Amino acid sequence: MAAFNRETDVARLDYQLLMRAPVRLLHSRTLLDTTVAWLREHRYEVVTVDAAWLITSHMFRDLASALGHVCHDQWHCLGEGLDEALADAWGRSAGFALVLTGFDAFAHHHVDDAHTLLEILAERAWAAALLGRRLICLVQSDDPALRLRRIGMWTLSRFDHDRSWPTAER
Repeated sequence: MAAFNRETDVARLDYQLLMRAPVRLLHSRTLLDTTVAWLREHRYEVVTVDAAWLITSHMFRDLASALGHVCHDQWHCLGEGLDEALADAWGRSAGFALVLTGFDAFAHHHVDDAHTLLEILAERAWAAALLGRRLICLVQSDDPALRLRRIGMWTLSRFDHDRSWPTAER
């Protein structure tokens, strides 16, 4: 898929999501559901994972399983699995969205690992954008007060707003 066109795509939800950062924090499950529905409707491959991990090894296991890759508790292995899933998805879809629900549980118990995961996703999204590809990570938190550290140049901003998505124009 080509890069966004500022004149014609500015109202699109994916444009709005990616404009501030490829990793977006959401609290509202209703907004998350609406956003995921919009992404699917617009040909994004969406993978949703329950991210309420209490043990980091469970994060590796669950993400590897969701991505269709074998991973043994190693960051580079997870990165390789993500790269393979992305390459496969981009051949048949408009983009790839990874949805992590209940992420606050993991972030509260393993803040450094939670940050590392989001950093890997943001790095992959940046590399994808350079090739006109789209990777979005939606991080849902049941804790409305959850604050995460900066990811590279991005501050994780909330995507909880009152816009009505989707519409035919978006």
